[in-house]
Amino acid sequence: MALKNTYKNQEGETLNGYYRVREVHTQYEKDKGKEISLGATFVVELFNFDTGDAVDPTFTKSENRLEAGVSWIPEGTGVYSLDIPDMEPIQNLIIKSYEYLKTLEHFSEAEDC
Repeated sequence: MALKNTYKNQEGETLNGYYRVREVHTQYEKDKGKEISLGATFVVELFNFDTGDAVDPTFTKSENRLEAGVSWIPEGTGVYSLDIPDMEPIQNLIIKSYEYLKTLEHFSEAEDC
């Protein structure tokens, strides 16, 4: 799945873009006796719809992303936070993680607590 939408390149030309979610990350933190902290983020990348080429940010000084400054970033790309009411889908992933662990020999007699 992806989204087709226009974007402006560095020269200001309007082109057809292919936006896709590349990564979805969840965060779960729960220390004993403390509240659960849940979160989710996702990364959106852009390709030229007609050529299939990646549309990447432009860097100054060098092509080394660690050393170079960013001079242009395609609109609509980047990292977004995801607002999920009550975070139920993430909680289900956590439950599935614990269920999986209990299928492993080391955790075969473990108890939920």
